[in-house]
Amino acid sequence: MTSQHLNTLELITLQNQLLLSIGASLNSRECAHKFIKSTIRSLGLKSVHLFIYKESAKDEQSLENYLSLPDNKLQDQHQAVIDNIQHQIETDKSTSHITEILEHNECLAYRYGTAGILLLENQQGKFQESLKDALIPVINKSAEYFQLCEKQNRMSTEAQVSRDAQRTYELQAKRDPLTNLPNRREFRYSLSREISNAQRYDYHGALMYIDLDNFKNVNDSLGHSIGDILLTQVAQRLSEQARSGDTVFRIGGDEFVYILGNIGKTEADAIHTSQTVASRVINTLARPIEIGEFSLHITPSIGIAVFPDAFEEATDSENVLRHADTAMYRAKKQGRNCYAFFNPEMHIEASQRLIIEDHLRKAIKNDELHLVYQPIVNTNEDIIGAEALIRWNSPVLGNIPPDKFIGIAEESNLILILSEWIMQRTGEFAEELYKQLDKDSTFSYISINISPRQFIQNDFVDSIISFVNSYDIPNEFIKLEFTENVLLDNIDQTIEKMEKLHENDIDFLLDDFGTGYSSLSYLHKLPISILKIDKSFVTAFLSDKNDTRAIVNAILVMTEQLDIKCIIEGVELEEHINFFKEKGVHGMQGFYYHKPMLDTALHELLGGTRLEVL
Repeated sequence: MTSQHLNTLELITLQNQLLLSIGASLNSRECAHKFIKSTIRSLGLKSVHLFIYKESAKDEQSLENYLSLPDNKLQDQHQAVIDNIQHQIETDKSTSHITEILEHNECLAYRYGTAGILLLENQQGKFQESLKDALIPVINKSAEYFQLCEKQNRMSTEAQVSRDAQRTYELQAKRDPLTNLPNRREFRYSLSREISNAQRYDYHGALMYIDLDNFKNVNDSLGHSIGDILLTQVAQRLSEQARSGDTVFRIGGDEFVYILGNIGKTEADAIHTSQTVASRVINTLARPIEIGEFSLHITPSIGIAVFPDAFEEATDSENVLRHADTAMYRAKKQGRNCYAFFNPEMHIEASQRLIIEDHLRKAIKNDELHLVYQPIVNTNEDIIGAEALIRWNSPVLGNIPPDKFIGIAEESNLILILSEWIMQRTGEFAEELYKQLDKDSTFSYISINISPRQFIQNDFVDSIISFVNSYDIPNEFIKLEFTENVLLDNIDQTIEKMEKLHENDIDFLLDDFGTGYSSLSYLHKLPISILKIDKSFVTAFLSDKNDTRAIVNAILVMTEQLDIKCIIEGVELEEHINFFKEKGVHGMQGFYYHKPMLDTALHELLGGTRLEVL
């Protein structure tokens, strides 16, 4: 059928044919494709092009080729024709169709609703005038249906996007954004379900509460970005160790939990399986974690609560979580990097801990604490220094030994407040004492114990320098004592801090040497002047003479080669005295010579009067 020889009946037939091609699909592109294809076939056209208005970045409308049949877009040289047609249609809203010449062929353009422009290119010659008008209602119908499909597609897309967003939100609400592990909210639901199933189907499960030891030190010393990377790698390792059916959750900063489901019909079976999993966790975290230039070592303290238990307490999620948390603190007390199972006796311990922490806060506020000083003597038994020690005699709890409240202070962050208080009081006493010393006195320093938590603070170096400079004493009159735990996190940063302080004539004593982290490989790098051999070696003298003395001799030889002086702690017997005098140690500290005493007693002692001490 050609466009030049259509009568009225043929035009009506053509309209019906074209109308039948409309509405075959709800897909707008498929709908337009079928209509254009039918139009080309029915009219014998060279090509048909559909241009659609698109929003530009500048919120301006432009025509873009949407569909062309045959599959060939108009050449760039025809853009002027398209622009002219667009201008005419947009200028004259009453215009339904426009005739243009395109490469010697007549081109018929129609307004395609508000969506765009439909361009018909004839094979040759002009379009029949009656055909131009006959096509108007058909094209309008096609445009109407096309826009309806577009709207439907848009609504479907928006609905799908909304459903996807809802699913994403629901998933995110259950996931920890950093590690992508299930979060605390999902954990509580999962634990309640697992406890209920264990009771219903008569099996045992367990909850493992994992807390990373000294993780705060990483954040404080290396920054939160490194800490976050460390947490993601820990999460990955924990997930890799999970058995089929187990679930790992992140419920807090450096706190993770395992839910071990159906691990035995008996409590003994559950305990055995829990031990196996806990050991795997400890082993997998023992491997260094490499982050950029840092090689980090992290250890876990793991508390385990089996449910249901023999105590008939582990029947709900809150109790089970509390039990596992309590057991975790027991693991920390046992030395960290280990696991502990909950038992009811731990409730008493946990309650006592909370009581001590509460009263310690009040003690700081009410000035219930005080300092004592334990002298250090040389082999001539002259006093060469003293160690400042904190004491607490609570009006409610009575005398609380330091080994009982210092650990609680560390865990609760009260240690920073205590440390500041100790330095202030020691500084005031040091200034007063220094002014009253004879110029030929052998007494040369007071040492202050530094907490690992205090040491890793970003402003530690500046605060120490400011502290020493605020008192009228030589900088070397104050020495800082730290344990081997300070070396655990970042040895290079530790050395850097120590060297900066050393440059300001502030020296260090390495306390409790031999009981903690093996620092032998780093000892020669540390700017320390004095090493204190832990009293446990001295205590073992009588029961294990040969082995203990061999170890002490090795330490003494090593320190002599490194030009580091040695102080022996815990000297209480004459046998100890004779041995260490023969070795020519720098100093001795212990009850044989002096117990810790008040500042007034030390004053008088240095003045020549030996007093009874605390």
